[in-house]
Amino acid sequence: MAVQNRVITPGTGSAARVDRALRELDDHQFADAVVKELRRRGAYSGVAAQIDRALRAGRIALGDPISDPVRVPGRAATGDRTRDPLRGPASAAAMSRRATISRATRSVVLQLPHVCSTEAGDILTRRGVLPASAPADSLRTFAREGRLIALRGDRRWVYPVFQLAHFDPRRPDNIVAVVNRLLDAGHHPDLAAAWWATPSHGLVGRRSPMNLLGEDHAALRDLAAAYAAGSPE
Repeated sequence: MAVQNRVITPGTGSAARVDRALRELDDHQFADAVVKELRRRGAYSGVAAQIDRALRAGRIALGDPISDPVRVPGRAATGDRTRDPLRGPASAAAMSRRATISRATRSVVLQLPHVCSTEAGDILTRRGVLPASAPADSLRTFAREGRLIALRGDRRWVYPVFQLAHFDPRRPDNIVAVVNRLLDAGHHPDLAAAWWATPSHGLVGRRSPMNLLGEDHAALRDLAAAYAAGSPE
């Protein structure tokens, strides 16, 4: 690959050209270039395999959220709740993929702007969508139900900020709640947060799904439903 070879070959130009060439690589090409260069340099050959495994784990967990979906089972014709994509367990394929999420991937997810339960409760209370009494208890309920994403931080539960400006627990059709339940956020909040935040080839300008909040909720709902159903688009 011409760009990849240009990145890892010494003496090919200024730092600015190298930096530009790196930005032109897609995620898979970048990961391959990094591992190849680490193996070439003797000082880093001992850790190349570890980094390769970490990059592969991150690539699987944080793949394109639209074209590379985590499959969850569809609703059973018999009404079996254990197969309901909003509440039921994930398929074997999805469980296998989820098992590959590395600590590094989780760290990436936690880099999303987030607040503690007290601050999240204050935000929702000020918006008038949550009573002032026991907001933290309400948040935990919403998280258990899969309507709101709660992530385990270093010492406490935290809530990604992007969802709080559009979450309204009083409305059963609230876009944040509907999408989070389609993503099975109650069981797999890390993957749900990754889906919201990961730029996608399926959106104009490789935007992330969370950029559709407040703009096109119908399209966002369709994207999440297709992802949950395992559609390639």
